[in-house]
Amino acid sequence: MRYSWLFIIPPIVILGLIILAVYRYHKKSKERDLKRMAVISHTRTIKMLPAYRRAIQRYRILLIFAGVSFLISIFSFTAVAARPIASEAKEKENNNRDIILCLDTSGSMSEFQRMLLEYFKEFAKRLKGERVGITIFDGVPANIVPLSDDYDAVIDITNELERDFLQYGSAVSKNGVVSAIGDGVVGCINSFDKLEDSSRSKSVIIATDNQAGSDETVDINQAARYAKRYNVTFYGISTNSSTNAQYERLYKEAVSHTGGTFHNVKNDEINAETITKIVDKIAEQESSKITGAPEITYHDSPVFLLIVSGISFTIFAAIVWRLRL
Repeated sequence: MRYSWLFIIPPIVILGLIILAVYRYHKKSKERDLKRMAVISHTRTIKMLPAYRRAIQRYRILLIFAGVSFLISIFSFTAVAARPIASEAKEKENNNRDIILCLDTSGSMSEFQRMLLEYFKEFAKRLKGERVGITIFDGVPANIVPLSDDYDAVIDITNELERDFLQYGSAVSKNGVVSAIGDGVVGCINSFDKLEDSSRSKSVIIATDNQAGSDETVDINQAARYAKRYNVTFYGISTNSSTNAQYERLYKEAVSHTGGTFHNVKNDEINAETITKIVDKIAEQESSKITGAPEITYHDSPVFLLIVSGISFTIFAAIVWRLRL
């Protein structure tokens, strides 16, 4: 009950009615004493009649029913006014998956970056309980969006990142043209906050054009072996604009080594179908369900009490009318 204090009202009302009834009874008794009353003979005989006794018994029963129905109606009306509430607990189940978008921010990827981020937002909208994050790399990897299942926040940050790419272009890049891809992918793997938790499904969506820099300390295959150690799956997205066919082959091998899929697209051909394929592949991975804290919701529940109060008051009014009280 939201307003339990209202239950002090019925006892006060009942006490007031009792006092009023007693007062009126004594007042009428005094009035009867002051008036001449006609003497009626054979009243004792009348009271002995079975019909009279049955009538008195019905009268008393109806009075009892009237009193009980009145009490029920006044308490149920008070309960409705106090606004009864019902609670409902729902356990929230989340998919035990973590997904990192690993995005190359070198200058040669400027057009591709904005396009991929646009589809990444659509990707986030299709998820149900998975945690997603974004790590960018060029010379040094940087975790821009930590893993989270707050998709609205992820989309807002992605919008800001998209605007930065549009405004600054290759200025966000350290090297301008080439990237330390292997180092960047390792940084993306290290963005998982529960890397050693084998019960979680971990996926990295890598987007690069394969133009690796000569100063990388780890190549893509070494990154793949590192990922394999922690059951991390790669999903590779590459563009046909790459002039490094050898590195693209290594890229494919690395993705295949982790059990993921490789998608070779042109800058203007990444579309919802590509994202759908990746989402479907990620969904095929085994993942357990984790139960979060139950969400408790409260809502008013007056229907039953309204029915009870309506029926009881109707009975009370009918008896009062019948007895001419």
